[in-house]
Amino acid sequence: MATWNNAGLLERFFMYLGRGNGGTFGPDELWTEARALSWLADAQEQVYTVLASRGAAHALVNAPVQLTTADGGVTYTFPDGAYPFGMVELYAQESNGRPLVVSLFNDTQRDGFVIEGDRIRMAGGRAQTFANGPYARYVGMAPRISATQEVLLKPDSARELILYRALVLAAEVSNGELDPAPWERKYADAETRWLTTFATQYAMQTQSAIDNTGRAWWQDIPALNG
Repeated sequence: MATWNNAGLLERFFMYLGRGNGGTFGPDELWTEARALSWLADAQEQVYTVLASRGAAHALVNAPVQLTTADGGVTYTFPDGAYPFGMVELYAQESNGRPLVVSLFNDTQRDGFVIEGDRIRMAGGRAQTFANGPYARYVGMAPRISATQEVLLKPDSARELILYRALVLAAEVSNGELDPAPWERKYADAETRWLTTFATQYAMQTQSAIDNTGRAWWQDIPALNG
């Protein structure tokens, strides 16, 4: 079986439909490679919104990217028209930068900002400029899967979510030729597994810090200490 890149997703897509290679069909057929890529792209967008809204946003966070301003520092825009969802972290600069915090617009806090879709506005409309920043980490939509854009969801095996969702979308427009129910069940099973996996990904990340306090875990449980 192929890997979980675009080619692998397409191979699985047509194999699960019993259609063979998508290239064997003419341009007027329903099951073409171009349509399959479109369903995979739509499915990826749906999967991202599910993961971001159901406790797995941290699995989709990007590396820090710089925001830009066109009005002297009153507002800053996320790159490439990104519309963050799930979470946003903002820092005055990429390395060792002080954190900026989400606030109310009329908050007097100097480093406060409010989110306006694809940009932020400094609290109170007070312009702020940064020598090298600000930089943001956030959850945004991945670029659409296409003939030139590879699927990006990590880990690779989690891309079964995209595959099963794409099969549901394809079955729904097959004029009754295919039943989406089996793929809906496979998607629901995969969604449960991956949401659980992502939720526990960093569950013990502070354990080493706790261990270094010199206290055993049970010393903080009253019922075990008389």
